[in-house]
Amino acid sequence: MVAPAVLRALRKNKTLRYGVPMLLLVVGGSFGLREFSQIRYDAVRIKVDPELEKKLKENKITLESEYEFLLSYTVLLLLEY
Repeated sequence: MVAPAVLRALRKNKTLRYGVPMLLLVVGGSFGLREFSQIRYDAVRIKVDPELEKKLKENKITLESEYEFLLSYTVLLLLEY
């Protein structure tokens, strides 16, 4: 068992109290950022299925067509009341 005097000395040590958590944050953050930035490059390498790509190109939904659809839907809802 560790003596209470040793524990008190470790608690008062500023390097252990502030330096070690800061070091863990910097090193851990570095590893975390590396993993998150790697996701970006992995996503670029993923190929889209040609069949799905063809379907996406055929889909001609524009912002204006969606606006008109929602506007007509809203008008129909208002007329029901």
